[in-house]
Amino acid sequence: MEKIVNFDKQGRIYIPERLRKMIQHKTLVISGSSEEICLKPLEEGPVLALGKLGKGKLKKSIKQLKKEARKEVEKSVVKKIRRY
Repeated sequence: MEKIVNFDKQGRIYIPERLRKMIQHKTLVISGSSEEICLKPLEEGPVLALGKLGKGKLKKSIKQLKKEARKEVEKSVVKKIRRY
């Protein structure tokens, strides 16, 4: 299916309902060039998708990686707060 669409003032494009129903995903990867734009659906959230890509290669679980990332963010925030 092809449809002619335009950008609005905020740079958004309306995707017709028929196409949205065909996709059935809310998270998409966008890529493109000056000639075309491509939208590819991600089946799950980005973290789970990355987990599947690295399955068997990671020594830590996604849950453990999230926990460690949160700790690092908290440390960073505390350091910035203490500077002020």
